[in-house]
Amino acid sequence: MRYRLTQIKLIWMYFKVFQTDVQSPLPLIFKFVHALDKGKLKEIYRRFKKTKVASKVLNSQDHFLDIIEDGDFEPGTFGAEFKSWSRRDAVLDVFSVYYPTEKITPLSQFLRSSVMEHDLIHFFNGYDTSPYGEIGVLSFHLAKEWRESYASILYSSAIMAFRNSFIPAKYPPVSWWKNILYNPFTVFILTVREGWRRGKRAPWFMSVDWESYLNVDLQVVKKELNLQEPPKFWMRMSPMWAVVREQYIDYANQWKEKDSSTSTTDRGKV
Repeated sequence: MRYRLTQIKLIWMYFKVFQTDVQSPLPLIFKFVHALDKGKLKEIYRRFKKTKVASKVLNSQDHFLDIIEDGDFEPGTFGAEFKSWSRRDAVLDVFSVYYPTEKITPLSQFLRSSVMEHDLIHFFNGYDTSPYGEIGVLSFHLAKEWRESYASILYSSAIMAFRNSFIPAKYPPVSWWKNILYNPFTVFILTVREGWRRGKRAPWFMSVDWESYLNVDLQVVKKELNLQEPPKFWMRMSPMWAVVREQYIDYANQWKEKDSSTSTTDRGKV
C-alpha cells in the first residue's frame, strides 16, 4: 500500500512540474527510480549477469563511455557518430554526476551501463530529449525491461496528454480539422505504440556488446539491431512539436504568473 501511495504521489508531482516547465526534471525522475525500482534493479542485474557481454563489462576498468570519449574513430562508424552526437547534444553522463564513485566495481559498471542504455535509445531512434521525445524512449525501454518508475512517468504523461486535449493553447496554430491529427492524447498513444513496437523488435540493449561495434559503419549496426528505419510517426510529429513547444512555454509562464499572483497577499488591502 505504501508503495502505491508513493507511486501516486510521484505521478502527481511529475504532472505538477509540467504545468510550469517543459524540460524533463532529472532530480524528480531519479526520485521515481529510487522509490520504485530498487527491487527491480536487482532482478535486472541478475538477468544481465547471464548475458554473454556481462563478464566483459563487469570486469573491465574502462567503461564504454570513457572509450568513446578518448577514442578516434573513422567517420560514419558507430563510435564516431555516437561521440559526435553526445557532444553536439551535450549529453550528460548522468551516472558520473549523480552517482560518483571512487572505486570501479562490477556493480558500478552495471549501473553506468544501465543509465547509458537510455542515451543509446535516444541515439538509435532519433528521439530528442524533450518530454515528447522521452515518451518514445521510455516506451522503447519498457518493451524489453519493465520498470515501474518509467511506467509511472508514462502514466503521468497520459494524464497530462488527456488534460491538454481540452486546452486550445496546447494545439499547433493550424486549421481546426488538421488539429484532429494533433490531439495530444492521440499523439501520446501513437508515440507509445511506435516506441514499444520498436523496442520489441530490437535486442535488449544491455545485452549488446557495444565495444565490438565501435568501428562498424553505423548503418550496418542499425540493421543488425533491426532499427534501420527511423520511427515514422515521431519523424512526422517532431517538427510540429517544435512549434507547439513554444506555446507550451508561453502557457507555463502564464501558469507561473497566475500561481504567483494567487499566492501573494496584497498587504495594502488587509
